[in-house]
Amino acid sequence: MEVLLTPPNEVSSIWNEVAPLIQKGLVSHEDSIADDYLEPLKRADSILWIVVDDTEIESVILGEIINYPRKKSFLVEVWATKSGYNFNEIYPIGIQAVKDFAEFNGCDYIEAVVRKGLARKFKKLKWNDNHSLVTLTL
Repeated sequence: MEVLLTPPNEVSSIWNEVAPLIQKGLVSHEDSIADDYLEPLKRADSILWIVVDDTEIESVILGEIINYPRKKSFLVEVWATKSGYNFNEIYPIGIQAVKDFAEFNGCDYIEAVVRKGLARKFKKLKWNDNHSLVTLTL
């Protein structure tokens, strides 16, 4: 299994495969749909990783850099797995890719908007649960 950062010019070629996974992960974003993220991804305003096992996309991680007045964050807006059950297997390689990217881009921490069930898993992995916004200091 490997994590691949999707270049903006390749997003359209995999969109039909990743859009359903993005939609699945948007359960905590009641006013968003997957298609809302296509243009920001193509402009590199949002970032997309795919987790691939052989040739199958098993998971997606979607986020963006947020500049606050005194800190910089990488916000994970979607982290969804195809099966819905193999998050524990995918997490170690996915979070390493996100951490490396965030640190390279000068982020102070990572934050993620998650559903409550996923928030419980993140808490066990040393994240803080802030009303379904979990954070990890870099």
